[in-house]
Amino acid sequence: MRNTSETDVDFGLRIADCGLQIADCGLRISGFRFTVFPNPQSAIRNPKFCLFLACAVLLIPLLPAQDEEKIQKLFREAIEAMGGETYLKVTDTVSEGNYFLFNRDGDSSGLIKFNDWTKFPDKSRNELGNKKKERDVTVFNLEKNEGWILEGQKDTRDATPDEMKSFKNAVKHSLDNILRFRWKDPQNKVFYLGPGEGGDVSLELVQILDPENDTVTIYFDRLSKLPAKVEYRDVDKRGVHLRNVEEYSQWHVVQGVKLPLRIDGFVNGRKASQLFLTKITLSNNLLDSFFSKPVPPK
Repeated sequence: MRNTSETDVDFGLRIADCGLQIADCGLRISGFRFTVFPNPQSAIRNPKFCLFLACAVLLIPLLPAQDEEKIQKLFREAIEAMGGETYLKVTDTVSEGNYFLFNRDGDSSGLIKFNDWTKFPDKSRNELGNKKKERDVTVFNLEKNEGWILEGQKDTRDATPDEMKSFKNAVKHSLDNILRFRWKDPQNKVFYLGPGEGGDVSLELVQILDPENDTVTIYFDRLSKLPAKVEYRDVDKRGVHLRNVEEYSQWHVVQGVKLPLRIDGFVNGRKASQLFLTKITLSNNLLDSFFSKPVPPK
């Protein structure tokens, strides 16, 4: 009986759907791995192996181009499904709704009302709370590298470096920022990861890697073409590594743009938040002056 022990060598390549049957050729390609069988002299004398090797050499240079086509197609189709040029031309959003937080035990904070004003690509004002004079107000203007926090009736304070970093990280990994800017930024590398696994088998995965070695993975629904979720890694101020996932659902058309009215947030597999939009308007001509230091209520 032939010795079937094998040595795995990871080349960082994925060859899928090439239609090649290469059993007993002395070489196997499986997922991201080359598996090389012993007795290479025998393999070299095998005509099937020689034919396969010639095909593989010709096919491998085509893979990056094929992946690039898939990546372009997935992003173009997602943007088109969300409204195409109408979506891309949105300059700002004004929204309100209900927000829920969950602790490690799964207990809910209860309903918290919010109002949000966002001006693309880097300005935000958010008000959170059920009592108008006790709301938490956060304002960020990354164009000027400014941020302020107003907690209830306390004095307004400057955002801390950690708070500025957290907001910049949220902007970098936001769905709008990814679809409008990051996926076509020439400084970033974009990789097609193929279909998902398990519950994500109906999704196609693309990963963006930036010069700072930060990655974000976008999951595209194969049927609707819409982005189903976004995943990225982070480290909190205690040095704990976090796996953040945002899932998008309850899509509705607003002013010609298809938007998710529900966003579920997960941290390390645990549900951390839920956001439900009850109202949203687009391209409201928000002035930059709106994103300035908030004044405590009287």
